[in-house]
Amino acid sequence: MVLFSSPTFGLGLHNLKFMRELELAAELGVDPGQYLSDQSSFHNSLVSHGPNQAPAIPAEYVEIPIDHSNVSVGTYKNRFWVNEDFYVPGNPIILYDAGESSAEGTAQSRLTSDFSFFRKMLQELNAIGIVWEHRYFGHSLPFPVNIDTPAEHLQYLTTRQALQDIPHFAKTFSRDSYPDLDLTPKSTPWVMVGGSYAGSRAAFTRNEYPDTIFAAFSSSAPVQAQVNMSIYFDQVHRGMVANGLENCTKDIHAALDYIDEQLSEPQTSASIKKLFLGDEADKNSNEDFTTALSSIYNFFQSYGTAGTSVGSLEDFCNYLEVDPETNQTAGPEGLAPTHGNKYLAERWASWPVFTPLVNINSGTNCRQDNDSLPLDCELSSFITDPDSISWTWQYCTEWGFYQSNNFGRHGLLSRYQTLEYQQWICDQQFPGIIPPRPQTDALNAELGGWDIRPSNVYFSGGEFDPWRTLSIVSTEEIAPQDITWTNEIPECGVTRANTIFGQVLENSMHCYDFQALSTPGKASRELFQTALKEWLKCYKPAEGGGS
Repeated sequence: MVLFSSPTFGLGLHNLKFMRELELAAELGVDPGQYLSDQSSFHNSLVSHGPNQAPAIPAEYVEIPIDHSNVSVGTYKNRFWVNEDFYVPGNPIILYDAGESSAEGTAQSRLTSDFSFFRKMLQELNAIGIVWEHRYFGHSLPFPVNIDTPAEHLQYLTTRQALQDIPHFAKTFSRDSYPDLDLTPKSTPWVMVGGSYAGSRAAFTRNEYPDTIFAAFSSSAPVQAQVNMSIYFDQVHRGMVANGLENCTKDIHAALDYIDEQLSEPQTSASIKKLFLGDEADKNSNEDFTTALSSIYNFFQSYGTAGTSVGSLEDFCNYLEVDPETNQTAGPEGLAPTHGNKYLAERWASWPVFTPLVNINSGTNCRQDNDSLPLDCELSSFITDPDSISWTWQYCTEWGFYQSNNFGRHGLLSRYQTLEYQQWICDQQFPGIIPPRPQTDALNAELGGWDIRPSNVYFSGGEFDPWRTLSIVSTEEIAPQDITWTNEIPECGVTRANTIFGQVLENSMHCYDFQALSTPGKASRELFQTALKEWLKCYKPAEGGGS
């Protein structure tokens, strides 16, 4: 059961750690192509990025109820990090939510790197900065998480329980450096910042607990839970077309037609799998094998079609669309009309970067790419990484986000990538302990989905970000159609039913607001900070809390 996609991470992702590092690399302007050649140096460049790196910040812990509705269940220790370097009393506390992974690397990058947008935000606003680790991720574990964790231990991993952790933490927050200051939301404005799932959490926490969170920055936030998220790949298609790769989308589609045809016959299924991934690839199901084909989209969410030295969609398409005999680039219709679908499938399989991408994504060693390890091309192993188990639980029980094929002429996946297969992944990982399908309707009814209208919140999304399709600034046919957004800053505490304060960043992808080198992202951050400065003028301490 191959896990695929990126933070917010999609169902089927084995290497959650890699995908989180990929997101962080994009934010810091690090080329992820080096991961393919030297994983150690890639990791080190993330840890020590920036010429003026501040010293590492130690983790702290706070006692949190495992079940906020029944404190008799007990407590656990939730991890967080604090930077007070720039704080001037009277200014805000800004909490960055790390979302669905261990927060260790995120915390050090956000709070110590001079390339970090968050550290710069703290400096400009003279604020205290906090990085918060989500329950059941990293070291913030109510119970140990592994492949044998029972349902009675995982039942407390819900969106609601995780949201309630924030006000519980905030109401007793203090610092030894400021013993006479009340740093709780009663006397100090708290601001929440997050991107992707964490961006949804920022918006929901402001909406549900306005006395705790005074304002929020919600970037690329899929606030609407939905089982069928095949529209993810509609955005990939749009991004490729807008960036000059329309011929490549047609040839990918043509190659997949041939591959699916070969997979449909037992006598050719084994050979096509071996063509792409070598010995033992034929032992995988058609569904698992075709999920591995999706590795060509690994870098799109964080980098778009380009942005990397090797491994990007642009790199792949340059390889696919150039005729090796004539050295001529294909025209707008691609090479399928002249070379045929079989040629394109074979050309895809010969791309030198393809097998390494699959191995990184799936935690395998197909073709014994790493000659120091044994051959391993089993794509259907159970998820064993604790963070990946936790996020898969959230997908399978509440959020859905099943990224099946966007069937039709713009389809970019195999026809074997169905909703039924996505559900099968969940059922195999959590046999007999999850609902028949994710409870998306119940979650949307409870938290509001894309109908929420919290005040003092800035929403943003990338034009071609796949997760914008389920965000409050979605323009999909399935989204509310009477919504407009504006960059005109609303008054503090004021919200309008059909007007959203936010914007869509031109030719941008996921969480580009947080990327150091993104021009639209920089403008988006500046708009939020300008708005926040205006809103802070109306903050009233004591009984009223936030507005």
